[in-house]
Amino acid sequence: MIIEDGLGKNGNVRVSDENRLATESKSRPSEEVEAAHGRAYVLHGICQTAAAAEGGLLAFTNTSTSEELVITRVYIDPWTLTDANLIIKQEKIPTVTAGTDITKTGIVNKNFGSGLSVTGTLKISDASSDMTFSGGTVFHAIPLISRTPINRDLKGTNVVTPKTTIGWSFALEDGSAAVDDQIISFTVNCYTRTIGAELP
Repeated sequence: MIIEDGLGKNGNVRVSDENRLATESKSRPSEEVEAAHGRAYVLHGICQTAAAAEGGLLAFTNTSTSEELVITRVYIDPWTLTDANLIIKQEKIPTVTAGTDITKTGIVNKNFGSGLSVTGTLKISDASSDMTFSGGTVFHAIPLISRTPINRDLKGTNVVTPKTTIGWSFALEDGSAAVDDQIISFTVNCYTRTIGAELP
């Protein structure tokens, strides 16, 4: 026996001869679901190192009061590096000093037909402004190899709550100063979620 949903959505369930209910379900990646709803974004910046032992590269500050930013994946693409012992540090709630504001061009909605946007500020370190961090908590440290892409699947476990900042910085393993203006591209896949909303 088939039971139809009665709502015109072509959903149904089946009752077996043993009077057991059989249903079907589909699973989709959260990135796909949120992109379809127009809430999936890319934070992108082509960043440059400073001639220093450490420094900020890319920082996002969530200025919303009602939405959190859920990070699903981070692509780190170093161009040709002079330093052979660079590491990238992912930092929770650093204080950001200087940097170039690229909010208007660096935050892209993955659904090109969506009119939604992220409420926040995106900054990078570049040739015109070296960015620095202070007071943050490092929770990832990733070694870099010249021209070798890195794909970090964070599975939605990094959540930038309202009025907080996440950042990616550089350092050298031996504590020496980096060569100035080495280029590292960041692409951060993410989506916004209203606080208290059910998971997708």
